[in-house]
Amino acid sequence: MGVIRSIYPNSNRPLYLQLRDILVEQIEIGELEAGESIPGERILAEQYGVSRVTVRKSIGSMVEDGYLIRAHGKETTVANRKMNHHLGLLIGVAEELASVQAEVTGKSVYSGYQKMNSNVNSRLNLPEDSEVFGFHRVLYVEEQPYVINYSYVPAHIGKILENLDFNTAKVFSLLEQCGYKLSYGEQTITAGLCRKEEAEHLDYKVGNAVLVMKRTTYLESGEPILYEKSIFRGDVYQYSVRLNRKL
Repeated sequence: MGVIRSIYPNSNRPLYLQLRDILVEQIEIGELEAGESIPGERILAEQYGVSRVTVRKSIGSMVEDGYLIRAHGKETTVANRKMNHHLGLLIGVAEELASVQAEVTGKSVYSGYQKMNSNVNSRLNLPEDSEVFGFHRVLYVEEQPYVINYSYVPAHIGKILENLDFNTAKVFSLLEQCGYKLSYGEQTITAGLCRKEEAEHLDYKVGNAVLVMKRTTYLESGEPILYEKSIFRGDVYQYSVRLNRKL
């Protein structure tokens, strides 16, 4: 933990924010590293001469802002830096996470043929009553859930994918190996709030901020082959884009 900084009871800044300032500084200068457990509430309270309520409020604020991860029944740990995706690259979600050279694992939560709403069918240029093959999975980086991905392909593509192990499969790579020439994607990114069904898979709080990515991937012929909806935890993921000024 390094040098113990001081907290000033007579300061106008609330005690929990003073403690937060200290812990954030320790993270930013590397005294507390990603994945490292922070001391427990009792220890922090004794070190800084504050109540455990103050410590709990400070930690809760840092969890909400993505500095710390508090899993049920486990120690509170320092979060990894946000994964950064550069817009303009057409890569699969699993490929993207693996590109940071971290351990990426998957957990399949559903796969099968189903009739979807008109939105999914229209994205795949299919009649409204068409059956599609869907597969849903949660992807983890260093055992932390980052994203739940809902993917849908036309039924004839599903025949190629239906026997895959979706815990490990990189779908883009497999489609290309099968001769499908992926060309481009159309993608939207919006802010959202975590729903109950996603919160359970992402170990995240209902109502917390998420990034919602919807993408349709097309072949060189212009035929849509894959529609995805991905829900990313807002505390570990961000997008960036390079902007060029041309007058």
